[in-house]
Amino acid sequence: MTKTERFSIKESEFFTIRGSSEREGGCPVSEHDFELLEAFVLENPLSALPGQPNYLLKPSGEGKERILTAKGFAGTIVLKNGTQFEILPALSIISKDGRRLSEKHMLLEMIKANPALPMKNYNINTMAAERLNIFETFVLSFVNDCFDIVNDGLKQSYTPYMANENFLKGKVVYSKHATKNFAHKDKFYVQYDIFTINRAENRLIKSTLNYLRKITSSARTRNKIDILLANFDGVDFSVNYTQDFAACVHDRSMLRYNGAIRWAQIFLLKKSGISIAMGRNVNYSVMLPTEQLFDCYISSVLNHVIDRSNFSIEIQHKIYPVLNRRVPNIDQKPGMFLTRKIDKHRVIIDAKWQSLDAEKDNYGIKDIDIYNAYNMQETYNAETVYYLYPLTEQIRGKEPNIVFRDDEKILGRVCFIDLSKIEQSLVDVLMQIYNDELDMSEVG
Repeated sequence: MTKTERFSIKESEFFTIRGSSEREGGCPVSEHDFELLEAFVLENPLSALPGQPNYLLKPSGEGKERILTAKGFAGTIVLKNGTQFEILPALSIISKDGRRLSEKHMLLEMIKANPALPMKNYNINTMAAERLNIFETFVLSFVNDCFDIVNDGLKQSYTPYMANENFLKGKVVYSKHATKNFAHKDKFYVQYDIFTINRAENRLIKSTLNYLRKITSSARTRNKIDILLANFDGVDFSVNYTQDFAACVHDRSMLRYNGAIRWAQIFLLKKSGISIAMGRNVNYSVMLPTEQLFDCYISSVLNHVIDRSNFSIEIQHKIYPVLNRRVPNIDQKPGMFLTRKIDKHRVIIDAKWQSLDAEKDNYGIKDIDIYNAYNMQETYNAETVYYLYPLTEQIRGKEPNIVFRDDEKILGRVCFIDLSKIEQSLVDVLMQIYNDELDMSEVG
């Protein structure tokens, strides 16, 4: 059995053809695998948005010098021959005890904060989380949810059942009884309710398990799926996903099904706001916009630490590129509005997944972000725009005071978020925004 090849790069790095010039920052792969990856990227363009990438990986160069650069997305692409390509965020974080955590850990931290992905109960501090690619992490999260359901017993419900029986039970379906039993006076075509595990939720879960079993790259996960499927004997496969999802019951008795059903929607209907795709030579692909992940991460933590007795927060849904989807004709919106209740003082908070560099002009801040500080302030009637950038090791301890001004006042300000202690860092930002000593007992 041949060992699966796995290639990993970070944002701004690139895949290149093995044996070519192999520039610094490149990850060389075989020409065959490179061409399969390149074909998938070119066949799956993104919805066009101004200032955003047109492909999951940016293609450039000619002949043997072609490269595919990671830009704006993180995730994994697995070819049908088993070769895996992994793209990770450019940033790692330092834990509270001083340990450097991997880029994979940073990615999982942000994924857990994404409301579209039901991973709240998934433990990212495990060897499995570090070892598996992102898609396999999603599969394992779903499998764990299914084990919780199975261990507690599959839910049953009363379901209408029709059959030609030797006994009279329920009600006779006369239209069918007359045609089927014209020469069989000893039979009755009847309909009655049966108490069964063959309900919509179980059908969807069984169908999802069967689907994932065929494409998972993990033998251990496949064995777990086989164990689960044995518990669904007596449950049919779903023949109409949309109809079965509409029939799902959402009440307190079905709370433990919530995570598994949401995963089923992601896998079966591709409803998640992330790019999940397959191709001619690609087994599966899961790519997530890193800007969106950082947005969700910041808004989730900010929602937790905000003092709601004094402030109100409104979180906007931004638009991000996805595979083969039409983009609504809507301008990009800022991330969050924060309003102080006592005087209606309003500011805009916009998270930016970008490493600033003291060696670059304006520290590498994009010109469009500088111009947008004025536009957003005018459009949304806000006092100031606050851009939140991740604090990197290159700039830690020498964070510059960056402001955008016009002749009258400050239009925008840059704040740095320490991802190793993100809650305290965001509290510090709130204090900076309003120049007000928040009562720490009210934060959290």
